[in-house]
Amino acid sequence: MTTLSLLPERLKRLFSRFDAGGAQEHSLKLALDHWQVKRGDLLWPKLNDLDPAQLGPLATHLFIFERSGDDWRLRFAGDTAKTELGIPAATLSGLVDHRAAARLRRLFEWVEQTGELVSASFVSPHQDGEFLVAPLSEGGEKVDGVFGGFVSRNT
Repeated sequence: MTTLSLLPERLKRLFSRFDAGGAQEHSLKLALDHWQVKRGDLLWPKLNDLDPAQLGPLATHLFIFERSGDDWRLRFAGDTAKTELGIPAATLSGLVDHRAAARLRRLFEWVEQTGELVSASFVSPHQDGEFLVAPLSEGGEKVDGVFGGFVSRNT
């Protein structure tokens, strides 16, 4: 587990828990298991190796984004992820929920820079939840995309 005291300030302000070891929410744990199976002996799974449809009902919480210049292009988003994160747009910068977009952008940057997966929780007046973000790569030399999910803890 990454301690918040060692994180950059921009991450400490956005998240109450930041963990490079795994997810807490059951559906995100199962998504992480899927990512690990697809990774096999590789450093990161390939973008095209992940098929959220293989996760059945869990796919509703999942998303896949691909690096596109200075932005991230949406390749897949399940119905719940679309609703919770405001994803009618084709890019991260176009998300309707600007708070979610800011959190995701920081997580995507972390994953892109470190090459490590991360689970992060947050509590805010507007929404509480947990994100999982894991790296994807086509050539194995750099992070080209991210696989992840979101589970809201709002009742």
